[in-house]
Amino acid sequence: MTPGAHAQRSGHPSVEGAEDADQAGYAERATEMHDVFRCTWERVGSVRRGASATVLPDACADVVVDQTGSAVLVGPTMVPHRLAIDTSTTLRGLRLQPWAIALLFRTTAADLRDQVLSLDDLMGSRAARVTSQAVWDGRLPECWQTVDTSPWQVDLVKQLLAAPGSLVEQTGRSAGVSEREARRTTRRLTGLTPRELAQVGRLNRVLPMLDSESQPLAATAVEAGYTDQAHMTHALKRLAGTTPNRLREERLDLENWTGDRVVRRVTDLITAG
Repeated sequence: MTPGAHAQRSGHPSVEGAEDADQAGYAERATEMHDVFRCTWERVGSVRRGASATVLPDACADVVVDQTGSAVLVGPTMVPHRLAIDTSTTLRGLRLQPWAIALLFRTTAADLRDQVLSLDDLMGSRAARVTSQAVWDGRLPECWQTVDTSPWQVDLVKQLLAAPGSLVEQTGRSAGVSEREARRTTRRLTGLTPRELAQVGRLNRVLPMLDSESQPLAATAVEAGYTDQAHMTHALKRLAGTTPNRLREERLDLENWTGDRVVRRVTDLITAG
């Protein structure tokens, strides 16, 4: 999750799917190796309407680079953040699929949950410099172009994200492992529990539905996999920090948005300690 991740399309969504960074301040672009990388993205703080973002949990991690060449890895989280991007700042990123951290780094997603770390500290200065330049240029780093995505663990996470509920026992059985092993694997790969992963899956499904003013919230809730509207409201208050109605208003009218801190460089995102 990052400034560019589920952002209020004011931004990794709500200017969701913005096609032109010059118009919206945020743009995502498809990338190769989709089993490892979700997209590349750019956020331009100098564009007034794109200078703010509510960053919502999406189970992904992001490599984020600023115009100075500084780079960080933003780990998975279940906490929303409301970030205002300084007018002088441009951020570019490479979004990793929820299961990708353990494939790319010598650590687990569980170790990086709720963390933002310097890429230098994770990879060493030389590798981090090459990786940062590739991300800034919108390319996949060469060191990550031969990743094995065949393990059953990847399919397990995909199934849990797509499931309407946290059916970890059934999902684990389909992968040929016990419920305990499925839970342990999910936590190691994604940093989230199976239940949290299912919550993120529902959030991902409901966001584009909220952009349709014509669909009642009760119908939206059921279609996205919630038990009812009350269940959806409770979930969004926790994952988005607001109610469904308020989130819809923010996504449709950027004037309703307020931020809680300003980002000028990616190092502003680094977690203390």
